[in-house]
Amino acid sequence: MKIFKLLIILLLVGCQSQPSNFATPTIPKPTKELDNIEYKASFLAVGDNIMHDPMIQNAQTNNGYNFTTYYQNIRKYIESPDISFINQETILGGSEHGYSGYPQFNTPDEMANTLNEIGFDVVNGSTNHSFDMGESAVDHSIQVFKQYNNIKYIGLYQNQEEKNQIPVIEKNGIRIAFLSYNQYINYDYIPSSYRYNPFDKEQIKNDVEKAKSISDAIVVSCHWGQENENTPSDFQKEYAQYLADLGVDVIIGTHTHTLQNIEWLTGSNNHRTLVAYSLGNFISGMLEENCQIGGMLSFDFVKKGGVVSIENVVLTPLINHYCSNNKQNIIENRYSFTVYRLKDYTQDLASQHGLNGYNNITISIDTLKQSIKEKVTSDIKINM
Repeated sequence: MKIFKLLIILLLVGCQSQPSNFATPTIPKPTKELDNIEYKASFLAVGDNIMHDPMIQNAQTNNGYNFTTYYQNIRKYIESPDISFINQETILGGSEHGYSGYPQFNTPDEMANTLNEIGFDVVNGSTNHSFDMGESAVDHSIQVFKQYNNIKYIGLYQNQEEKNQIPVIEKNGIRIAFLSYNQYINYDYIPSSYRYNPFDKEQIKNDVEKAKSISDAIVVSCHWGQENENTPSDFQKEYAQYLADLGVDVIIGTHTHTLQNIEWLTGSNNHRTLVAYSLGNFISGMLEENCQIGGMLSFDFVKKGGVVSIENVVLTPLINHYCSNNKQNIIENRYSFTVYRLKDYTQDLASQHGLNGYNNITISIDTLKQSIKEKVTSDIKINM
């Protein structure tokens, strides 16, 4: 009995003499003060970054390619937000395939460095042109973007393990998850199942549930719709509402090359989802008048008391600009590619646009502004 008591005493003394780092941590209870702390992360998104043949040729230097001049008028707006998103429409497939524009695109690797330099943090790579150069080109593009630690390259994967991982960026105390879905692959090409995410409601539901468990907010990149159409298709509307019902926070649409409607959707649990059905082209060499206008969508993620809201939503219209000195052969005579905020674009610049006089097109700032107002609900500010 004495021996038993002695053992108990020794055990008690031993426990009391343990160093403090072995003690059970004390978790502070939530306080009203902590609940009232407001976290904020600014976000910006633009649409399709497309490199047509003359754009690749114009960017060629003695040492490779330099695309930075294309973005010189817009760069400072991309650098400012905490997170900036872009859709890289054309694959970076490697020089062995030969660089090319429409219809089978292959953009030089230097584009990844350009996007990094001008401040993009999230690059969607899953588009109808992803497999223009085959699956080895997809692997090449993934590896190129992996060189840049500041960039999350989403939507394309080298294996199932990568596909199962949902990228999350944490900024200012807010965790934001990114999902990517793609409606089309060109030329009836059927890639390996792990390469990208098609629109599949069961898979989307599973992905959203997983994303909710590891983040505070969810942004979904949707490559969908009909090219050159100014209004969203039934497919876009159906899946936008489905995503809203699942409780995602933001939907960024790409692919149509036109600026489409931007609005709020109410989900089944009264959750509000901001949807931009298409932000149009960020920059391209396209020849259609309605494909010259794009959108730069900005807003803040605001977290308070564990609840995230989307606030301060602003659409800043953009315009693609290039020149041409031969309207009879404009396809091979385009140069000085760049992008402006529409509010910085003058009528004098508009008169110099390469499309003026081509197929009876007249670039008019007033006409462009009117078309933009029709696409945005009244509770979203337009900066033009």
